[in-house]
Amino acid sequence: MDNATCVETSAAQYSTQFRFEEHAVTNFSYQVGGRAEIVSLNLGEDKSIGKPLNKTEYDFYETAVKSLPCNLKDYIPCYRGVVEIKNGKPATLEVLRSKRKGCYIVLEDVTSTFKKPSIMDLKMGTRQYSDTMSPEKIARKKNRSLITTSNELGVRVAGIRSFNSRERCGHYHMNKMQGRELTTDTIQDAFRMFFFDGDEMHVAAIDRILQKLRNIIELIKQCDSVRLYCCSLLLVYESDKTATLNFKVTDIRIIDFAEFQTRSGSGERYDGPDEGFLRGLESLVRLLGNLMKENETKMMKEIHNGEEY
Repeated sequence: MDNATCVETSAAQYSTQFRFEEHAVTNFSYQVGGRAEIVSLNLGEDKSIGKPLNKTEYDFYETAVKSLPCNLKDYIPCYRGVVEIKNGKPATLEVLRSKRKGCYIVLEDVTSTFKKPSIMDLKMGTRQYSDTMSPEKIARKKNRSLITTSNELGVRVAGIRSFNSRERCGHYHMNKMQGRELTTDTIQDAFRMFFFDGDEMHVAAIDRILQKLRNIIELIKQCDSVRLYCCSLLLVYESDKTATLNFKVTDIRIIDFAEFQTRSGSGERYDGPDEGFLRGLESLVRLLGNLMKENETKMMKEIHNGEEY
């Protein structure tokens, strides 16, 4: 089902089948990046999250997403409408499409198909601002890109929460401030820790994510004039090796479309794909490819040492 169909059916479904005020709104425990607080919406079997409504992001999900390559929509969270939340509970029975105060965009909970999801939030692209921002904010964003891995690699770690048996709390964490301190030389360590569970690397997850990244690269190349400024890429993999076939193994989603653009501030339509976003994707392919090579080298050494023994 594509996103256009998903939007239409969700609007009818959620306005008639669910009494929103009867379902509690709780904190979303798997948020690892972003400034806006994400909430978890218990809407029956369809696990959803809500994020504060931003007009540009709302317009993206309502209209712009329909013009993207069909297969790219598989890498974007399914949009389920907008709901107004008051006093910790959704206050209306129907999807709202005009009011903004107290409204949340409702999206599928990507983590709900995992038993023990390890999550990495990556800020993508070499440009981290849109033309609608104030000059002061643009200056701050430009400087932040220049002094972090965004400038050279087109990707920056915004947050990590992965299961790791060697960590005291059972998880490995990295926040956005720690991510900004990473350099082109040390960012590889963050990916190494993300895929390491305390005992071994999740090599199968790395391989599957690599395949999806290569697919996304080809799809983004088809997106003429689209600029994914300030968007993030969410990487998720299943940490529980005993999980049944009912659970996903990996997932990748492009998220955070509050600064999405197809035209410059002067109104001119952009030409070609978003090269900054593509650079970030290509850097990810290289970084994860390095992890695969490291693992192959380690295995070869173990085999060689075993033969010597």
